[in-house]
Amino acid sequence: MMSIGILGFVVWSWFLASPHSDMWIYLIYSAICWNGLVLYGTLNSKTLYSYTKPASNLSLYEMKSKTQSASETTSRTSFNFLLFHNYYKNLFGINAQQIPDNWLTWFIGFVEGDGAIQTFANNTRVRFVLTQKESNILYHVHKTLGIGYVKHFPQGTSGNKNDFYRLIVDNQSQILLLAFLFNGNLALTHRIKQLSLWINVWNKKFGENTIIFIEKAVSITLQDAWLSGFTDAEGCFNVSITSNARYALGHVIKMRFLLDQKDEAILNIIKDLFGFGKVTLRSNTMDTYRYTATGFKNMNEIITYFNKYQLLTKKALSYDNWLLIYNIIINKDHLNEEGLAQVRKIQKEININNSLTNKTGSALK
Repeated sequence: MMSIGILGFVVWSWFLASPHSDMWIYLIYSAICWNGLVLYGTLNSKTLYSYTKPASNLSLYEMKSKTQSASETTSRTSFNFLLFHNYYKNLFGINAQQIPDNWLTWFIGFVEGDGAIQTFANNTRVRFVLTQKESNILYHVHKTLGIGYVKHFPQGTSGNKNDFYRLIVDNQSQILLLAFLFNGNLALTHRIKQLSLWINVWNKKFGENTIIFIEKAVSITLQDAWLSGFTDAEGCFNVSITSNARYALGHVIKMRFLLDQKDEAILNIIKDLFGFGKVTLRSNTMDTYRYTATGFKNMNEIITYFNKYQLLTKKALSYDNWLLIYNIIINKDHLNEEGLAQVRKIQKEININNSLTNKTGSALK
């Protein structure tokens, strides 16, 4: 401990005079990470440690904000997994295989769509839950992160009519790992509020500012996998064939990419990213909005994105079939009877697969 103190004094003294703001941010994150590692020891030894703020009287988050304000970039523009990776190695061992950032970004998008960041028992306990009809994706998440357990809820049990599965995480150390992953990396306002309750529980148990809560939403782009995960949770690829005498063979084919979500703001952000589509209140609902993207010429952006950041649930099968129909239409093969019959066959496969990935349990709309 004395060696760490001396080393810290030397390093901080040198960097206090340094003009490099990036190094400031690195040191700040390192300090928060050290805080988390001490907390991990607390959870295992059940010994309470005390935590102190930097001598400047600013919290670590405030110092980071001021550093960012001094630079050209004043808002969050990307995901940051430094704390997660460091705590993950501490939790599972220094030789643990590092999880790719693209996968973590996908997972956060998936969680923001279908996850439950729960706080209960008078705000004294926390839990994380993912509910899906598709068990394979939950076992994939469980295996990749190495946390939680998957439980099957058969049809007709616990007052539920749907047959579904849940990934449940209630181990404190594993919850802390998720807190480091989510903190500063969430895009939806209500998810950020849920996370704040988590962090309040930790700070009450182990000391003020055990975890420095980052309230600002992360900026999503078409250069990260967040939207792929969000689509695995909330998206749908749809093809409709309707009668219309004005078109060849008396039918018109429409292709749509759909996202449903109560957070209207995030759907408008996604619409702006792709540069087309519309956001409307979904029919027969009071608070659910839908982003609808349609039109063959505009689909290039969507296809380019999902070819780069692939879906991981069964919706990948729907997308592959949807893309087959798109290529048939682009090549104008749908203008003959054989091509139209092929489109109809593929459309049925999409509809069957979509029925297998509908919402379930408490998430059913």
